[in-house]
Amino acid sequence: MYNDKNDDKMRNKLFLLTLATFVAVIFAASCKRETAVEPSWYTNEPYFLEKHVMYAELPVDTSNIVLVGDDFIDRGMWSEFFGSVKVIGRGITYDGTEHILYRIGGIAKAKPKKIFLSAGARDIMHGDDNATILKRVAKICSLIKKASPESEIYYIGVTPMGEMTAEQIAQTAELNISLTESAEETGFTFIDMAAVLTDESGAINPAYSWNGMLLNGAGYEAYAKAIEPFVGLTALNKAQEGEVKAERFDHYNHRLSIFRSLPNSEERSVVMLGNSLINNAPWKELFPFLNILNRGISGDVIEGIIDRIDEIADENAGKIFLMTSTNDLLNDQELPISEIWAKYESLIIKLRKDMPHTILYVHSVLPLNPKTKFYEGNNERITELNKLLDAGKDRYEYIYLDIASLLSDTNGDLADEYTTDGIHLSATGYFVWAKKLAEGYRIMIMEPSFE
Repeated sequence: MYNDKNDDKMRNKLFLLTLATFVAVIFAASCKRETAVEPSWYTNEPYFLEKHVMYAELPVDTSNIVLVGDDFIDRGMWSEFFGSVKVIGRGITYDGTEHILYRIGGIAKAKPKKIFLSAGARDIMHGDDNATILKRVAKICSLIKKASPESEIYYIGVTPMGEMTAEQIAQTAELNISLTESAEETGFTFIDMAAVLTDESGAINPAYSWNGMLLNGAGYEAYAKAIEPFVGLTALNKAQEGEVKAERFDHYNHRLSIFRSLPNSEERSVVMLGNSLINNAPWKELFPFLNILNRGISGDVIEGIIDRIDEIADENAGKIFLMTSTNDLLNDQELPISEIWAKYESLIIKLRKDMPHTILYVHSVLPLNPKTKFYEGNNERITELNKLLDAGKDRYEYIYLDIASLLSDTNGDLADEYTTDGIHLSATGYFVWAKKLAEGYRIMIMEPSFE
């Protein structure tokens, strides 16, 4: 039962969420007035748009420490690494300095306490010369200083990536030397990350990455330790040995390795569990007052989640919010829904067995939008699976959340305004989802857990 004090606390927290959303909308309007020149190239434009629009809708303030950059920044779990929601990531995989230049204005206008910049590897892979890259870096720093003279600026040195040629690795080393030499004049503190992450060959140390492109838990431990003195907070992530699941893809194992490196909390947690729709959401920023953990892995399937339930069981979860099976549907479009449901049942049974006192929420599978090549014929299959998910809630004692209907248009498709590519969600889509989790007199994401 709730008492009046608990009700007041929940109302206050809901007010904070509403206020944060309001601030985000105002901030987004400011960002959209930017006149920066759009990048001339993209490696993955839909992904860039998904992340860029999301970031534009999220507030930044003068207390924030913001990491802006490419692949390594995007994949890092910065607030967890440093134990503070004030440390936030604004990374987009595949970004070059053109992309940072395009989006830095909105961030700098918010006058954050510190800004860490990291880009250059993708410029080199794109074919840019170092002189061009250095000019952009200088312009980025100039824009920051003009908009926010009090913000401290740090430039994280460029680390070679596994797809680089020997010539590109050599160019990276030369670029880092030039960045070091220009740091004082340009107005940033240089952090030599390549010296931390690479071996004698100049490539990423194999202990820090299995494929030379994605950092594992040990890689991010070294990375966070290297920037710790400049962040001003203690890096909490410690790499832990664990099984590499050979049947899974690289991103799965790297993300699992990062999860293992994060400190376990004695406080009851809310675990967001699933695929890219969970992975890509800024849950810590949407619910900063909760011990909320993002345990999504882009590309994951039902059996992949089953394989890591033991890891989830260690997270002291009071609640789990599950969304999965989109990749199962799209990876094999001939697979009968009955077989997908059987896999889903196995996952739910294992969750209930291994975490009997955890409240389980199962989200509906989201429909697709015609923007994606996978659209044809799949929404009918998704509707069929959602009916089974809804029907199973009493038998398996979970709470079914029909998010699909909230995000659908009159045709039953994922609405245009809620998606960037027909599968993944826009910032607006995530706000609708978050509002559902926080709505009502009894806020489901904050209800007391079973003891």
